[in-house]
Amino acid sequence: MLSLFRKIRDRGFVLSFEILFNRFVPEWIFRFSVGDVLELDLPLMQSSSTEPELNGFSLASVENAQERNELRRFTWNSVPLETTDNDYGYAIRKSGSHEPLLGGVWAARESFIEAGLGFRVMLNPSQAWLYCAYVDQNTRGLGIYKKLLAFVGNHLIIQGFDQLLVVIQPWNKASMRVHQRFARKKIGRIFALRVLRLSLIFCTGAISKNRMLTLNQISNPVLLRFA
Repeated sequence: MLSLFRKIRDRGFVLSFEILFNRFVPEWIFRFSVGDVLELDLPLMQSSSTEPELNGFSLASVENAQERNELRRFTWNSVPLETTDNDYGYAIRKSGSHEPLLGGVWAARESFIEAGLGFRVMLNPSQAWLYCAYVDQNTRGLGIYKKLLAFVGNHLIIQGFDQLLVVIQPWNKASMRVHQRFARKKIGRIFALRVLRLSLIFCTGAISKNRMLTLNQISNPVLLRFA
């Protein structure tokens, strides 16, 4: 019981309620989501990639199909494969070829679809979208995610990217606290409501959309772009 109260305290009541609600109510029946879109500072992330604390860890951009599947399972990445052909997968483990995964991150390029909510993020060639991250529960609080972000920032800059965007629910205090360390600015906010086949998308700030609603979340989603 105490561990449950600690989880609620750490996550916040709203996020804890949302996780419980989503566990029992299928996404095709009802979903409501609010997310702040932040631009992360890639040079600031990159500057952390040479810190001594990275010694003793192995970080990699995962390209092998088998290793990508392993990373997908580890990070609970349930995004349909057909929407993630051009994404980057990043993994961290202790140094050693057979050490278990400690954390993983996924970043999309070109576009990314939130199939359950009914919108697609359209990215220009210099933008990447951080859409999935997970750190092993037994290693949380040890700076694993910070190490991952440092590697991600360095890799994306080498690949020619200028912007890394991420959407975070404002009541997810832990995630907001971690990402705000590297945040350059807030781009805007996305409001998404789905009831059965109908999805309504609202935006604020420097986010544009081609329309407000859709009745087909996968084949005809609302398209979002960022200034």
